[in-house]
Amino acid sequence: MIGKKVAKVNRRIRCALIMTLAVGPLTGIASAQEQGDAAETIQNVQLIFHLVEADGFTDEDIEISDVVAELRKLFNFRGYRLLSTSMLNVGLAQSMAGVTGSGSQRIIAHDSETPLTIQAEVSARRSARTVRAKVTLTDVFSRWSLLEASVTIRDGQRVVLGSARRSAEEPVLILVVTPRIDPT
Repeated sequence: MIGKKVAKVNRRIRCALIMTLAVGPLTGIASAQEQGDAAETIQNVQLIFHLVEADGFTDEDIEISDVVAELRKLFNFRGYRLLSTSMLNVGLAQSMAGVTGSGSQRIIAHDSETPLTIQAEVSARRSARTVRAKVTLTDVFSRWSLLEASVTIRDGQRVVLGSARRSAEEPVLILVVTPRIDPT
């Protein structure tokens, strides 16, 4: 398996050298050559977000039935319903701070006209199979940060990041995240 990866990297470097000779030096190729094994340190972390609304709902939402028991331990609401599920893929690369990356995504929750933005700054430790994520949930129009949390999570672990209310009249929003580390 490692031999295949080395062969793949060597093939890419050969192609890059051929392209460099044919077209001239390209900065992206030059920096990739300087870093040597940088291609092997790049990995992907997929963050799966569930935006849940807590209110007086009495019907059970089967999409989040496995999360509701945990939410009931943390919060005192009669019911919960799923507003949105989104996946954010964050490509990680070796940097001075370790293996890091960031990304953002705009989401629109069911029954809402106001879009939200989820932004994540991620670092990962492949050996420990953990992800360190700083997540911010922002109201796009007001640019008001509804929630900001930093947490270390194991690969596949589901974590409640927190709750927020846009205004006193609106229901509480709860953000749940699950990371999936894609090893390279």
